[in-house]
Amino acid sequence: MATQFQHRLVGTIILVALGVIFLPDLLDGKQPDMPEEVVSIPLRPELEPAQAVVAKPAASAETWTLEEVKEAPPEPPAVVEPPPRVVQVTPPAPAAEPVRPAPAPKPVIEKTPAPAKPAPAGGDFIVQLGAFRNADNVNALVRKLKAAGYRVQTAPAVPRQGELNRVWVGPDAKARLEQQLPALERLTGLKGRVMAK
Repeated sequence: MATQFQHRLVGTIILVALGVIFLPDLLDGKQPDMPEEVVSIPLRPELEPAQAVVAKPAASAETWTLEEVKEAPPEPPAVVEPPPRVVQVTPPAPAAEPVRPAPAPKPVIEKTPAPAKPAPAGGDFIVQLGAFRNADNVNALVRKLKAAGYRVQTAPAVPRQGELNRVWVGPDAKARLEQQLPALERLTGLKGRVMAK
């Protein structure tokens, strides 16, 4: 025995189905049917049938009527070919060999020996602070040290991401760099070591 809920459910489903089926037709209303315009395109254009041209026997004086002139095909104009042009080709006269100017004497350049590089004003020792693979950390450390007044160098000169980048301070005298070690450690948090360049 079906319950009252099941009856209501079936009724609701039937009403929804009827609404879906008939409601669009009711709301749409009647619209006049628009005649469809059909244009037929011929597969092959119809050509006028070719008319046979009847040649009249030649008489001493030719007389044509107006209808005959209309029916007669026009005569193609005679094609007159121009006589061939003769072009004489004369070989070019041999060019005189160009006169070359005498080579200019080469300037004498005296080589002066390059001046010897002055020794660094302090010594041949550096404080190596560390080696880093992160280029951003290297750049930040270099900025911090330069702002504090230190001479900072890196190898390679332009830090590269993912490669080993060394950072050092110097060159200077060994004694002076050893005195700077505590200040560098406080500034950077890195324990550097003094080594020969």
